[in-house]
This record gives sequence, structure tokens and C-alpha cells, in this order.
Amino acid sequence: MTTEPTPQEQPEKLEAAEQNAAEKKARKTLKISVIVNIVLVVIIAIAGVSGVLLHQSDTNPNFCATCHIMQPNVTSYLTSNNLDHIHMEAGVQCKECHSDYDVVAEITSGFKFITGNYEVDATGNLTQRKFSDTVCTQCHISLDHVAEKTADLTRNPHDSHLGDLPCNTCHVAHGEQIDYCAQCHDNGGQTMFGADEPAE
Repeated sequence: MTTEPTPQEQPEKLEAAEQNAAEKKARKTLKISVIVNIVLVVIIAIAGVSGVLLHQSDTNPNFCATCHIMQPNVTSYLTSNNLDHIHMEAGVQCKECHSDYDVVAEITSGFKFITGNYEVDATGNLTQRKFSDTVCTQCHISLDHVAEKTADLTRNPHDSHLGDLPCNTCHVAHGEQIDYCAQCHDNGGQTMFGADEPAE
């Protein structure tokens, strides 16, 4: 048999039930608050690390060299007689030419770095990327402008009788330049950037 609470016990039981419900609600609120704060801290940490990595990839060529397969290109950019080093001395950052290298491409490269899944040529070096002249003319204005700047040369390589040749016919970013005109012509002793002696 159950006994009915006396009128004096009823408010006490009601108060105890309310207090119990309030404690449960407070514990639930605390749990949710802790979980939300942990998630926020993780998101802020990921955003901070991502920001640092993006800044490094934009401004520090040695960051790219952490991927061992990039080391030859970075060394060339920092120390060679090649076109990339001339651009480095002029203050041109890697991503000013590699502007199509967006966040998605960086993440993809990160996975390739982790897995070692690179596209390489027969010698084990990265395959050379193909660029259009628009990569060059984003700074060098136009092919006509470049031809005007070199008009005083004995043979103007940028005003060819063969018409407009793509920039990469002669200019190689991370390698020796190709003196295309000298394959047929005596070029009057002119040298290309990075060449020690004029082409014969």
C-alpha cells in the first residue's frame, strides 16, 4: 500500500523534483558547452595552422622544398643562373607565375607528398608543366611590348621572321634557356640570361 504524501511533504517532494530537474538541465548544458568549446578550439586551431601553411606556401620557397621532389626547382629559383632566379632577384614570388596553384591544388599536392604519388619523367624529376604566354604577359604586358624593349639588339629575338613564337620556345623557367635563333643565325654575340658565353 502506498500512502499519500501529507500536505506538508508535498511541497518538499515538489521542491526536490524541481531541484533534481534543474541539476540535470545544468549538467546537460555543461556537457553541450564543453563539446561546443572543444569543437571551436579545434576549428580555430585548424584555421590557424592552415593560415600559417598558406602564408608559407605563398612567401617561402623553402616551404615548397619540404617536398623533396621540388628541391631542384627551389634550388634553381634561389641560386641558379636560370630565368627563375632572375625573377627571384626581381622580387617575383613563386605563386606570381604559378597563380593557378590554388588551395585545392595545394591540398592535392599535400596528399601526393604523403603518398609519394607524383607525375615524374623518365629521370624521376617532376614533369614540366606547360604554361601559355599569358603567364608571362601578366607582368611583361604583351609580346609587342617585349619586342619594343629588345628592339636595340642586333637581332631582335622577340620580333621573329617566323611570327610570334610562344615564350617557352626560348624561355625555360627552371632550366637553361634555349637560344632558338642561334640554331640558324649568328646572333651577333648576344647572350641570353643564364648563358656564360654567346651562342656560336
